[in-house]
Order: sequence, then C-alpha cells, then structure tokens
Amino acid sequence: MKKFIQPLIGLVASCLFYGDATAQNSKPADVSDKPVYHSPGGTYSDWYFPAQAYNSLEWTFVPVADPPASLALEGLLHYYAYNFALNNASSSVGGGYAGFQTNGLFKNTFQGKVINFSIWGSNAGKSEGLVNGGNEESGGFQIMYRYNWTIGHPYYFELKPGPSGSDALGKWWGLWVTDKATGVKDFVGEQRVPSLINGKEATTWSAHTSMFGEDLHWWRSLNGHQKYTEPSEFQSSAMAATDISANAGTVKPFKFINRHNSGKPVTGDTGFKSINSDVSIYSDSTTFNVQHNLGYWASPAPNYIEK
Repeated sequence: MKKFIQPLIGLVASCLFYGDATAQNSKPADVSDKPVYHSPGGTYSDWYFPAQAYNSLEWTFVPVADPPASLALEGLLHYYAYNFALNNASSSVGGGYAGFQTNGLFKNTFQGKVINFSIWGSNAGKSEGLVNGGNEESGGFQIMYRYNWTIGHPYYFELKPGPSGSDALGKWWGLWVTDKATGVKDFVGEQRVPSLINGKEATTWSAHTSMFGEDLHWWRSLNGHQKYTEPSEFQSSAMAATDISANAGTVKPFKFINRHNSGKPVTGDTGFKSINSDVSIYSDSTTFNVQHNLGYWASPAPNYIEK
C-alpha cells in the first residue's frame, strides 16, 4: 500500500501543495543522454480566499473523461483531490484532501471508483464506507467511500462540521457529496481532529485551498522499475473543478494560480533519469474554474470549462 500513497505525503506536508508529486524525494536531472524515458506529468491549482477563518469549504468536481480500463488492469489509478488545511495546522496534523480516485486502493485491495477522504492526524473516523484507522499516508484516519460517478455529472462537495459535533478529543469534520444531476446526496463520513495543534486553536479552515491531479504511473517510472519510452503509454483522463467557495457558498476566492510539471527532468533515488510528459490545465480567469487533463491526449481534451 505504501508504494502507491507515498507521493501524497509530501503534498500535504508542504501544506498547501506547492511541491509536485514526482519531485518529492528526487532532484533535478540532466536528461540530455539518450534514450529519454518518460514519467507522467502532474497538475496543480491554488485558490486564495480573503484572510479569515472559514467554517466550511465547498467545491464541485465534474468528471470529464475517465481513464480507459487498461489503467486499472495495470494496478494503477488517477487521483483528483481538493486540498485544505485547518488554521494552525502543522505538517503532521490538520491538513487533508478529498476527491475522486479511479481505482482506490484500500489495505492492498483495489475498490474501483471511490471518494478518498483523509485529514492528517485525525484521531477517529466514522463512515458507512471503508475506514482505515492506521493510515500510513496521514498518520490518522482514512475514509474510502465507493462512489460510481457518471461522466458529465457535477458533484457538489461540502466539508463542514460533522454530525458528531465536538468533544474533549477534538472537532468532527464531515464530508457530503451531492450529484447535482440527480439530487442524490451522500454522507461520505466524518473525522475528528484535535481542536488544538501545538497549543493553538485549530477549529476553522484556512484561506488557501488547492487541487492536484496525479497519475500513479510515476511510482514505477521514477526509479526505472518500468521504463516508458513514449508519453502515449500514459492513459488520459480529465476532471473539472468549479464553483469553489467557503462558508456555505457565501465567500469566493479572489485569486487562483495554475501550474503543471510538464517537461521537468527528475532523477530517482536509484539515479534513474526521466522527464515528465506533457499535461494541461484549462482555466477561466473570471470564474476561477479549472479542468485538469492527465496523461497523453492524441488531440486536445474536451473542454468543459468553455461550456
């Protein structure tokens, strides 16, 4: 299990995801020598809200294209996650993410389409889905909720105080998702996080959120466990993120930043050299909506943002 989730540790530890997944535990490399091998690119977006404390965060994910079945047959997955952190979070407590995994891996068993929800340092978790109390990636609880999303449907996520409220061991945070095409609302689950982190109150969300798109091919490519000679070996998918807000939709971000690591050379711990293949992001500078496009697209990905 650890080999699949390790790249995500550095993302949350950097608290708010300025690093890129394929560069964790690696260094820039000169890949001018032939042959050239490829790693998958990653996509990243950041949203900035006015500086204040927030009781809830909301976002909508729209699956634009799922990867072909061949990705799951390889024992790999794509993950599109919305990232957040409590005020006064540390590198080990209070940061987290929630989003769609195309073939979620739970205790070494693949689960198909899931919502993966985790908060670093959470000390309890409740869900009708799968609950992992010994999550290596976060040092806390992980909830994996089987969720068979439909391409083109908008899915509205709400991260807000959970039904269990607060107690002496912390505050419960719940996650709900609504299929806006059908009106069906699911409670993914809730996690309890200490209300004090390093002696400081941590009961509201910070003003910076983000998103990443990750292709787990990179775990095999980084150290040359598998050598990819063509970018076309990386299956494609796309996910849009729209209607980013806080405090039940009453506050919108005032700025956003998008980036990817296409063309970035990396060297794994073994000294193996590769270069990140091209990926892309579509964005709207007025609405701050984005679409992350992973993998190889022979022609441009369909653009949901322009609709």
